[in-house]
Amino acid sequence: MYIELHPAIVHFPIALITLAFAFQVVTVLKPNVVPKHLNLWVLIPAALSSLPAVISGEKVEESLGDICYEAHETLENHELFANMTTWGILVLTFIWIWITLKGKADQKVQRLFLAFLTLIFLSVCITGYLGGELVHKWHVN
Repeated sequence: MYIELHPAIVHFPIALITLAFAFQVVTVLKPNVVPKHLNLWVLIPAALSSLPAVISGEKVEESLGDICYEAHETLENHELFANMTTWGILVLTFIWIWITLKGKADQKVQRLFLAFLTLIFLSVCITGYLGGELVHKWHVN
C-alpha cells in the first residue's frame, strides 16, 4: 500500500513548501501584499504532510530488493535530504508558530524565516531531484 502511495503523497510537501517559500519572498519584498499569517496556513499542512511522505518512503525502501551500488547511493542521499527537509520544516513551523503567538514576527524575523525557508526549499528540490533520478534513471519503483 505505501509503495503506491509514496509518489502521490510526496507532492503535497513539495508543493506546500514551494508555496510557502514563494509567499515568504513576497512577504519580505512587499510586506503588505500577503495576508499577515498566510504562511502559517501553508507551513502547518506542509509540515504535517511531510510525515506520511517520509514514512511511506521508508516502507518503499524496506520493500526494495537488491539494487546497484549507484542506485543505493542515490537512495541514501534521497533519504538524507528527505529527513533534513522533514525535520527542518517541522522545527521551523513550531518556531514560527511560537514567535507568531508571542507577537515577535517583525520584518527582521521575516527575513530570518526566509533564510531558513530557502534552505528547506533547496533541500526539498534536491530530494525531489534525487527521487526522480531513482525512478527515471535507476528504475526504482
